[in-house]
Amino acid sequence: MYGTVVLLALVIITVIVFRHKLASELARAGGRRAMANHLAAPLDLNDISDGSASTFQKSPVWKGAPIGFQVFDHVPLQIDGFQLLWGSGNAESGAVFPEQVLGITVNRRFETLYVYHCTFFGSTNNTPVYDLVFRYDDDYSVTNTIRYGVDVIDFNTRGSIADAAPTGTNSKVAWVGGSFTPDGKRPLCFILTAIENPKPFLLVKSIDLYSCKNRSAGVILAMTTGRSGLMK
Repeated sequence: MYGTVVLLALVIITVIVFRHKLASELARAGGRRAMANHLAAPLDLNDISDGSASTFQKSPVWKGAPIGFQVFDHVPLQIDGFQLLWGSGNAESGAVFPEQVLGITVNRRFETLYVYHCTFFGSTNNTPVYDLVFRYDDDYSVTNTIRYGVDVIDFNTRGSIADAAPTGTNSKVAWVGGSFTPDGKRPLCFILTAIENPKPFLLVKSIDLYSCKNRSAGVILAMTTGRSGLMK
């Protein structure tokens, strides 16, 4: 009887793992099709990254975080590093991040920018975390303010995914996994936010990032340009 129960449990686990891998591969295939059909294109952030995504594997907290080519909510992303922006929570402990990051190369026309991100430290809801500025080829610019609780949240869920989810209609929880603590009770959480481009017919030359100099530090992990409505 005991052997039968163990065998049944192993079968169930195998099926769950297989279904998860199959779903992941189907998502990746869909992401590659979107790229091949010019519906989406990840930005290369290597030149501006504060660190390589390979350092995730050396961190006791972030070692399970996804890196490389990923597809979340039907949006293809290339997670090769991370860009940190100044936040007082980190600065008070001696981790002083850049207040601005200028000239992220884009040189594309697009309808929506999809940003995969999180924060270090929380803030009260609706507190500005960072400004993301579109710079167009006619010297026109548009500033998009990313707000805590609405667009982005602390990667440390403190045990409650439901309470941690952003309230904004353009943001979704993209990935949950790992744990901030060894007991596995505080999973990590990363957010995907769709930022509409009000001038999709103009070429966006570059993107600038500016810390709003509040408690939360913005952590930008990947950006993808593409058609509107990819997130489903």
